[in-house]
Amino acid sequence: MQNFDSSRFPEAGVGLEYHLPHGAGAGSAGLDPTIERILDEGLPYFDYLEFQPTHCILQPRLNELGGRVPVLLHSSSLSLGSVGIEMDREFLRMTRRLCDRTSSPWLAEHISWSRFQGGDTQHFILPSLAREVADTVVANAIELQAFTRTPLVLENAPRLFSMDIGQELSEGGFICSVVERSDSGFLLDLDSAISTARALGYDLRDYLRSLPLQRLIEVHIGDPRRDWDILRQLLQCAPLKAVTIEWDIADRAEDPQLSALIKEIKALRPEPLFWQAAPVASAPAPTVGAVDGQSLFELRPGTWLGFAHQAFSLRDRRRGLDLELSTEFLPLVRHFLCPRTLDSALLLPGALQGESLAVLQELIELGLLQPGQSQGLAEPEDAGDIWAHWQDALDFYLGTRTQTATPYISVAQMEEQLAGKALQQRQPSAFKDYFSHPFLALDNPLLASAPALGQQGLVDTLSDRETCRTFDGSPLSARQLSLLLYYTWGATQMRRNPMGDFFLKKTSASGGSLHAIEVYPILLNVQGFEAGLYHYSVRRHGLELLSREDPRAWIGAACGEQDWISKTAVVFLSTARLERLAWKYPGSRALRVALMDCGHLSQSFALVATALGLKSCTTAALRDETFETRLGLDYLREPVFLLNGAGG
Repeated sequence: MQNFDSSRFPEAGVGLEYHLPHGAGAGSAGLDPTIERILDEGLPYFDYLEFQPTHCILQPRLNELGGRVPVLLHSSSLSLGSVGIEMDREFLRMTRRLCDRTSSPWLAEHISWSRFQGGDTQHFILPSLAREVADTVVANAIELQAFTRTPLVLENAPRLFSMDIGQELSEGGFICSVVERSDSGFLLDLDSAISTARALGYDLRDYLRSLPLQRLIEVHIGDPRRDWDILRQLLQCAPLKAVTIEWDIADRAEDPQLSALIKEIKALRPEPLFWQAAPVASAPAPTVGAVDGQSLFELRPGTWLGFAHQAFSLRDRRRGLDLELSTEFLPLVRHFLCPRTLDSALLLPGALQGESLAVLQELIELGLLQPGQSQGLAEPEDAGDIWAHWQDALDFYLGTRTQTATPYISVAQMEEQLAGKALQQRQPSAFKDYFSHPFLALDNPLLASAPALGQQGLVDTLSDRETCRTFDGSPLSARQLSLLLYYTWGATQMRRNPMGDFFLKKTSASGGSLHAIEVYPILLNVQGFEAGLYHYSVRRHGLELLSREDPRAWIGAACGEQDWISKTAVVFLSTARLERLAWKYPGSRALRVALMDCGHLSQSFALVATALGLKSCTTAALRDETFETRLGLDYLREPVFLLNGAGG
């Protein structure tokens, strides 16, 4: 048994386990009294709030709590025990963003199975105790810790029935194995342990002794009074750092009882909490040369970023500079896209002062970092040059321009190459799915098409199409939404391709039949749907809820202060899944194909909207970062391209 360093997990105290109000599904609305009380008064009596990343989808106001109260994150949707199915990448990214935003000292996840090929049960159960399952849990737990850069605690899931098939380990042996091999902490859910002991016919205390209590970091306890003796013993024998309980803080009549209970729990083993500890004195950071750490610096205008395997380069075409750096310094460089102090860069997550200072020193000496307010350092441009203010675009244009001798291969040669490549590297899926998110099916477009689209001919539709900037705020029907999505971005046909994925046929052409464009409907006023941010599932012709909120508060600013957009009924944000193109086309010219695809789809959208009797608009005046943040997009993997809107 390997030694366990519990000091990675700071003391947290007694916390509140947050649950969505009963019945708070994808279509429900209303204020949550628990969240409202915390936002108004702070967190009463408790030391921290624990919630699941998925709760932020249905209760986006949880995102406001990260900077106000201490937070512990507790996931339940990564399905660590699903053999042969990788963890949901989109959910992983959302979890990492929340870890960074909340500074959660650790992340909890169930030792459970919920995902299967093509779907998710939305309920976690303890997997089979086979060694293959244990190996899968361990591999996923190690990846999760590395990806989130956050210590992990694994929680026991309830077993509601006894199953002898495939049980190669005992219950306690299985849990001990995966916790120790992944070097995780352990979270004991007492109610789950009680359910499991009853289902398997175990004595509860014998079952508890079989669990990895030497790694016990957190306990979930539903009835502290009932289980008081167990809690007392756990605090004496384990490195327990957090006691999390359920309580309805919206009922203020129970405040005196709650206050007394928390005091009694803390009296069992008082410890300083991680956000109350005195700051550790440290030596002042060395300065870069003679530069003041508070001076503003920014990346030199016209600096171009290029990417290779595990590295990126900074290039200044005009000055002939080309500096290659490890991708671990990419956040450091990105930090200076706008004027920032050098000291602030040293506070970035994961930044090592010595290495970061050396990189900053080199960037300043090469002139790639310049004083943020010294605009006169840039070389004068020829005002008559049409590229004078398009320097970044010029780099892209020249980098993807072909010449007379540029080699191309035949279709047959490409198919042969791709067939061989598919044996080594799976083709990226033609579908993007958020299986862990609430799903809302759309109307069947094939049943609704004829009466809704009318009898207008193609020439009339082309002639009537126009871009509108005035909308009256009237709602869109669910049928209109379904038809807009299906006949613009939906798959009208699909078939297996020789590489192991699918060829999709849509109403618009797509380079290489790859259909790299994804669309995110942002609903402002659609009948039968809550306002919020969604992803369109081409596979299931439906909406996957990303965040239930009212976008009208920010959508105008996100579209370059075009406030009239808030009067549309729905807008559709188009992005590109670059991995689909990069797998087939290694050259950077493929990005031109994605831009063309987006234009094709935009025209199809305008024609479908016109046929439905709707006004439509298109804009590229977007604040990309706003949409990236709200939708959780990785801008290097899935860049924002443009936005289409529709309404009355």
